Amino acid sequence: MLSSSNFLLLQGLILLLPHHLSFHHHLDAWSLENTLVDGFSTLNFAGRSKCSASLSGFSCRDSSNTRYVPSSKFLQASNVQIRSNTAVFAENGNDPELIIERPDPSILVSSKDAETQKLAFAGICAGLFAGSCLLHALLNGLEIVLPDGWFVTWRDYTWPVPFGLIFSVAGVAHFLLKDAFVPIVPPKGTWGGLWNVPSPGAEALGVSYQEYHCYWSGIAEFGGGWLLMLSGIGLIDVPVQVPAALILLLLVCMTPANIYMFTHDVQMGDKVPPIAYPSGHIGRGVAQMVLFAMFWELAFHA
Repeated sequence: MLSSSNFLLLQGLILLLPHHLSFHHHLDAWSLENTLVDGFSTLNFAGRSKCSASLSGFSCRDSSNTRYVPSSKFLQASNVQIRSNTAVFAENGNDPELIIERPDPSILVSSKDAETQKLAFAGICAGLFAGSCLLHALLNGLEIVLPDGWFVTWRDYTWPVPFGLIFSVAGVAHFLLKDAFVPIVPPKGTWGGLWNVPSPGAEALGVSYQEYHCYWSGIAEFGGGWLLMLSGIGLIDVPVQVPAALILLLLVCMTPANIYMFTHDVQMGDKVPPIAYPSGHIGRGVAQMVLFAMFWELAFHA
């Protein structure tokens, strides 16, 4: 919520430059009034407001130093390019290229000594576990607060099929978008030598270590998703707790890939938008804790 001295909060802000421009305009301050083209409210920008590319992506700040991050729709409409901590508006007849500046490698966990990396990995895992326990407790509290039967109905009739569909699609993506998933498989020796998960049969199958773990996890997601959907709608005589528990175990197995993306600033290939550091990873961590809590509830409810 914004105070009266701030300009309107937006998922993005709009600045449409005339399409006949052929030069780059480096923007560091402006005063303007404009109207969004896609149905949002009129934006009044008063005073001097600065835009720049930070570690968490492109952002603007008003006079009260409140930060706003524009949407991809704004970036595409404005042909924004970000280089060297400066917002560049380019009109050259080509599709805009958004470059989000990456963090200084020296601040990453991967730049630390082996023992520090191991401790960081353990600490992140502990934090995810603690957060998941807290969220599961909140779910239990919600069940107590709601009228009898409401929570059970919500859980048993609205969780299995949507979650099953999501995991089935994600499993297919491991094959169709292999180039996005292979880079985030942590190689052996990661985190100061802590990560040494084997890949039995990889050589015989003619696949790399990263491909091996990308493929088996994709198959597991696809199979687990279908099993969850079919059990959820009663087409197979398998309690929904079984596939839910299997997917929960799969989530645990895939967690190191998400941690690897954060500790080593690894991205999912060049066709997937880069994740802002560290805010994007914090959001992914919260989402993962929500999944842990919900699948724990789905798998082990009485």
